[in-house]
Amino acid sequence: MHRRILSNICLGFLFAITGVTAVAQSFEEPGHGFVSWKPAPNWESALLSGNGTMGAMVFGDPHQETVVVNHALHYLPNWVPLQPINQASRLDEIRSLIAEGKYRKAAEVPVDQSMKEGYGEKKWIDPYVPFCNIDVQMPAGNVEDYSRMVDFETGEAKVEWLQNGNLIQRSLFVSRADSLLVMRISGSDKVSASLSLRRHPVAWDQWEYINSAIQSVETSAGDGFLTYSTQFNRKWEGNPEGFEGVARVISSGGEVSYQGDRMNIKNADEILVLMRVVPNYNFEKSLIDDLKLSLKAIDSGYERLLSVHKNIHGDLFNRVELDLANGDESGLQSEALVMKAREKTSPAIIEKQFDAARYNIISSTGTNPPNLQGIWSGTWTPPWSSGFTHDGNVEVAVSALLPANTPELLKAYMDYHERMLPYYRDNASRLFGTRGIVVPAHSSTHGWNIHFDDEWTLSLWTGGAGWASGILYDYFLYTGDREYLKEHIYPFMREAAWFYEDFLIEGADGKYVFTPSYSPENTPSNSNAQVTVDATMDVMVAKELLRNSIEAGRLVGEKKKQLVRWEKMLTRMPDYRVNEDGALAEWIPEKFEDNYKHRHVSHLYALYEIIAPEFTNSPELMAAAREAVERRMVHRRNENGGEMAFGLAQMGMIAANLENSEIAGEIINWISRYYFTPSLGTYHNSGNLFNMDVSGGFPAVIMRTLAYSEPGLVKLLPALPKDWKTGSIEGMALRGQITIDRLSWTEKGLEVTLTSGKDQDVMIELPGEVSSVETEANTSSIKSKKLREGMMEVSLKERAPITIRVTY
Repeated sequence: MHRRILSNICLGFLFAITGVTAVAQSFEEPGHGFVSWKPAPNWESALLSGNGTMGAMVFGDPHQETVVVNHALHYLPNWVPLQPINQASRLDEIRSLIAEGKYRKAAEVPVDQSMKEGYGEKKWIDPYVPFCNIDVQMPAGNVEDYSRMVDFETGEAKVEWLQNGNLIQRSLFVSRADSLLVMRISGSDKVSASLSLRRHPVAWDQWEYINSAIQSVETSAGDGFLTYSTQFNRKWEGNPEGFEGVARVISSGGEVSYQGDRMNIKNADEILVLMRVVPNYNFEKSLIDDLKLSLKAIDSGYERLLSVHKNIHGDLFNRVELDLANGDESGLQSEALVMKAREKTSPAIIEKQFDAARYNIISSTGTNPPNLQGIWSGTWTPPWSSGFTHDGNVEVAVSALLPANTPELLKAYMDYHERMLPYYRDNASRLFGTRGIVVPAHSSTHGWNIHFDDEWTLSLWTGGAGWASGILYDYFLYTGDREYLKEHIYPFMREAAWFYEDFLIEGADGKYVFTPSYSPENTPSNSNAQVTVDATMDVMVAKELLRNSIEAGRLVGEKKKQLVRWEKMLTRMPDYRVNEDGALAEWIPEKFEDNYKHRHVSHLYALYEIIAPEFTNSPELMAAAREAVERRMVHRRNENGGEMAFGLAQMGMIAANLENSEIAGEIINWISRYYFTPSLGTYHNSGNLFNMDVSGGFPAVIMRTLAYSEPGLVKLLPALPKDWKTGSIEGMALRGQITIDRLSWTEKGLEVTLTSGKDQDVMIELPGEVSSVETEANTSSIKSKKLREGMMEVSLKERAPITIRVTY
């Protein structure tokens, strides 16, 4: 018999014989979610909840509970940022050194310039840190039948246990509807708790660092409220001077008293906590009173608040549903599921992880896109400051938002970049002497490019704005939202393209030369520096940007003169190179030798999303791309996936787009086995380092194996892993405003129902050898069938579903 059913029966019997009135029932195990059997031993294993602005991490200790409270903008100002160095004044020098083959000398120039301008040392972006902890102490007693869980559809993190014959429960969610954290403490009998807001623990060797950044911390308790505020030492215009939070604690019955900054509640029927956190941009006026008034105006109980939140969060989560057939593993507790996956994963485990990964990204997307840790932090010193790493990480974190049919969440990515535009313009001007914009490799509170050294030559990277433009233009390809394209996306693209108009120089052969150039974080095997000339990725980014800008410009009414200029620029782009191993070279000049043992796959950028036309039209380049993947896989196989899971996810996307089901399936299995935490968060490396990149990348790879799309073309099951014998996906979005209402498959065939948002003709590529095709639609909707080639052309009508059945 199921454990939860047993628990309810036993609990009911216990209440009957003891005379206790059962006013609470055990939590139902979530249909989409997981159950854990023990409290979190550390913050990385905490239960996660979030609304894209506030995040909460629930440890789940019965008697000494900790809830870490985060805010999307809560970065610790370590220093008042300096503007980018005047690298432009020395750009000719850098280019001359590169031309002479003195790459290390070229890399040292920006560092030398930074010392002259008073940088003093290598600068980091501001780190993402906890705002405060909710400390909940409850009376001790023997604990039985403990469990904690997360419901992906409601966003709730729940904890319950039996103590002295009574059921005690805590549940928490962060509301998208009301923008607040909601926690309820209840049970089958009266409940007691002592609550306070506390600074997140500081290690002994961190105090100097913390005190240099934080001017003051104030806490209080009284009149049904707990308050916590923190003011920063370093302040500058446009950045928060600190943050303030208020928790309204509502006790239904019971006795309330205060002791310092603690609120003590005894024998209440229920305790409800409502909390808001906001940035304060001017500490001459506290926001505490305003927060209290806003919380007093909320006159609703837990269930009503949950209901309106669920309508929003649940809708986002339920847009897509993957079914890979049930297995015994689907009912495992999360810790057991992760251990089972380490031995050998299964379709049932992958299905559960697909849900968890999407939940993590939805919960951490709102004010900003997910940073390296999503919207959660339980440390004062997060790796890489847990900001936004734009040379791969954040792009993978958002990579499932469009195919998962949640395009509105991608607007957080646009919003962040729009807020940073003044900084990006400074980067272009001061680093390269150009118009337009340059997105740095790392950013958080500002967008100035200030993080680099002579090893990691990030001040010389130029591909960030073009890459962001590709992701943003994809929003339009999925949604057809022309107004958003015109008002937001195209202006960003245009400025990104202006940069290349000024930056690129003409070589002796009439082709453009990209100098300086940089393939993120990799060094040619025969060089001593990462700075190079004509890195393949830089060329790919520029070509895609120009193509998209021309296409978008025609749609929004750009001047013909501008479009012609970009068309001419495309004709001057250097050709890609296939190296002596038959692999696509990471650097175009023959003098640079490839380094396959690396975590990035930057030189395959043209195959991340839509396969670039120069590859589609060239069997030689497609073969070279496949060889490049194979060469990188040797390194990954030696390390069972290895470090930096976002690069692994990128390779999975590329493999799926190349219709390589073996490698795509191998990568999916690696991620499933080694990159999930016991609470179904995700890791940066195999088995360690809390990180949310692969929470975006994992479902993105899975969906790419099930469908590839570009305007006018849909490929069904292009890279279906061989052990997924049967399954289905519902709600997946495709480019061209098409939705897969349902795609199901068996070993004998498939059935798909498509709905288009507009009238259009679409070519559909079918998998395998097709023996017959049937449709549920007017026969005139099929324009042509070429079953030997696995192709059919279909005429789709706006909002008129068409079902296609394929027999192999």
